[in-house]
Amino acid sequence: MIVEVALFIHPSDENGKRKLIQKHSKKGKSLLLVTLGLILSSGTVFAADTLKYKVLSLDSAITMGLQHSRQMQYSSARVNESKSSLSDLNNRIVPDLDLGVGYERLSNVPIEYINFPGFPPIPSNAFFPIILNNYSATASISESLFNGFQWKYAVQNMQFEEKSSEYSLENQKNNISLAIIMQYVNLFKLQRAYDVIEENLKQIGAHVDEVSDFTKHGLATQNDLLRTQLQLSNAQLTELDIKNQINTVSYNLDIMLGIPEGTGVTVDSNSILDSKSVQPLPFYMNGYLQNRSDLKALDMQQKAAEAMIKETQSSLYPRLSVGADYDYLRPNPRIVPPIDQFQPSWDIGFKITYSITGLYDNKNKTDVSRARMAEAKAQFDDLSDNAKMDINKEYLQYKESLEKIDVAEKSLTQAQENYKIVKSKYDNHIALLTDLLDADNFLLNAKINLISSRADATLAYYSMLKSAGVFTTK
Repeated sequence: MIVEVALFIHPSDENGKRKLIQKHSKKGKSLLLVTLGLILSSGTVFAADTLKYKVLSLDSAITMGLQHSRQMQYSSARVNESKSSLSDLNNRIVPDLDLGVGYERLSNVPIEYINFPGFPPIPSNAFFPIILNNYSATASISESLFNGFQWKYAVQNMQFEEKSSEYSLENQKNNISLAIIMQYVNLFKLQRAYDVIEENLKQIGAHVDEVSDFTKHGLATQNDLLRTQLQLSNAQLTELDIKNQINTVSYNLDIMLGIPEGTGVTVDSNSILDSKSVQPLPFYMNGYLQNRSDLKALDMQQKAAEAMIKETQSSLYPRLSVGADYDYLRPNPRIVPPIDQFQPSWDIGFKITYSITGLYDNKNKTDVSRARMAEAKAQFDDLSDNAKMDINKEYLQYKESLEKIDVAEKSLTQAQENYKIVKSKYDNHIALLTDLLDADNFLLNAKINLISSRADATLAYYSMLKSAGVFTTK
């Protein structure tokens, strides 16, 4: 029976040999090796000798990733768009003021003559001079005094939309941060597991030398020597696979963090192993509605839809507007007879309008707005229920991961003691080589399980914080 230990990589392997640890059972009795499950992304692999190494803490990695993220740039642009739309709407409360100047050249017209009995004919331009050049300078101002509260609710709608986009940006920030943490934790698993594999390789190499010496003195068989040599070869295969995976994860992090491709990221273990502060479960359950940015974004969407309903209903009210004009014209048609010189005039007035068709159109528009509000409320309620389930699940998983660390630490102590005893027996020729190789594999897997448990606890911790809406890397 062949059981494989999970694959890892390390950038310092220059030989590029593939390593895979395999365990062969004796007389039908198998040894189950615990595998380390890793979430790894596929990608292009680059040669390790081209890497330049950069030590990054988890906080630094998240900061760099957020600054480089294209998704963050897109979400930020949406926020700026909402702010600009709100500013544009606010500008509409300012009265409309228009200034204009103009010139117009008229075509000549024939002169008509007016006949009165006993008088000579009188040309028409005697009373109304023909002025072919017309000049104008005008100014007008208008303002809506009452529009059925349409502007008020339109502003409220845009304010809620702006807040919703800001909360969506914050939610996007948390999603990206957690994605970076997952890659960072995976790299921690790989790099730390590689150190364990390297240590194990030295130990297997010592076994090969030892069994070779025993074989020369007739204390071990040639088959024993071949068995240890096979274990060494398989371990060397695993080493290359580990290296390739580290290169892959490092390359993915290079892209996510916006650092030069080919830069090998070295994980700061303190970022993973630092103690974490955790509150009781009710603390997260009671505060998630106020803390989760995605829920707050949907809440703003509900309020925006409610404001949209009121804005639509405002069309049922009449509109009142006022306006004034000042004209400086040459000639001014209000002056009779016209004079070929600039003359001022002005006017002022108000207008009340009421849309009859709005009585019919308003119902359909209101129904659309009510449907949008109902949709936003349903999404909010559904997300709220899912959030509670996520918080409970993530909290229990984090507690479980802490318990697994305790178990893994005990297992490591037991595996170390077991290896010491079996090694002593083997050195005194009262234990088989198979027993020693089994003890060696138990010790290897115990070390890997402890690394995995600590890394999984860190990932579970940040997943729990994100579910509760209190995400932080501090």
